Amino acid sequence: MALILAYLHGKINSSLSNQMRQTKAMSPGYSIRWWERHAYSPPDINPIDFLRKRIEWRYAKGIPSVYPSLVILGDSKIRLKGLGNHLKKRKIPKFSLLFTSPPYNDLTHYHYDQWLRLWMLGGPDHPAGKGDYNKGRFESKSKYTSLLNSTFSEAAKWMKQNAVVYVRTDARAFTFQSTVNALKKAFPKKEFEFIARPYSKKTQTSLFGDDEQKPGEIDIIMRPAN
Repeated sequence: MALILAYLHGKINSSLSNQMRQTKAMSPGYSIRWWERHAYSPPDINPIDFLRKRIEWRYAKGIPSVYPSLVILGDSKIRLKGLGNHLKKRKIPKFSLLFTSPPYNDLTHYHYDQWLRLWMLGGPDHPAGKGDYNKGRFESKSKYTSLLNSTFSEAAKWMKQNAVVYVRTDARAFTFQSTVNALKKAFPKKEFEFIARPYSKKTQTSLFGDDEQKPGEIDIIMRPAN
């Protein structure tokens, strides 16, 4: 299922569905109108042959080595508070690396952008984004700030003193500054490094007619102060 979801949508003849960015799927109505405007029709693909070739390519050099791990699915504000019980139960030490990219304020509808993959996993073909804050665009600046502060402060409890924190965030002023402020509160003794990540290719929105220059992203790397 993971391989099916990885190749579910993308470029024509490189994926199982119609022309679409691999990383996200625009909402159903929007996608259908775009396909019709460009006279796109579904590709004629044998799914078994298609997936067999990609599975053989992916594992041509063998199966990757794996290590014991723990995956916890859920709301970070809730799950992080119970993380201590998992660590104690499994005798897991505190962590050396926090590697994350929080949602960006009022930029992307995180639920709609994955509607096709969610449908493949049994969800509705026309997802509803209302009623669940975590499925929306994170428009509320106060709620967004609270989310970052609570999540990073809770995560800091389970990090080693010499841990490295690596965060990719939006370069737009509010999202970037809110993220930096939350990180400073959670990790006051760490030094900051900022690496600009401007967009090198056309964005999803530019493909759909929005040619406005986007600021890109920024990587924030935090290490123990010398």
